[in-house]
Amino acid sequence: MADLIDATNDAAHPDVHGNPHRLVTEWRATTRILAHPGLTAKLTRRPPDEDHGEVTAP
Repeated sequence: MADLIDATNDAAHPDVHGNPHRLVTEWRATTRILAHPGLTAKLTRRPPDEDHGEVTAP
């Protein structure tokens, strides 16, 4: 809730680039992921220890 209050206060100042709409959109995306047990499991599991080497440019 503090994030929403901060974003709303920031939006009132023209020199600060706070955006309440972006904050709510991010909250909604997080909620969708956490509401789906399969997605939550995939995104919160520990990454593998193996290293697949350097990523090259296409």
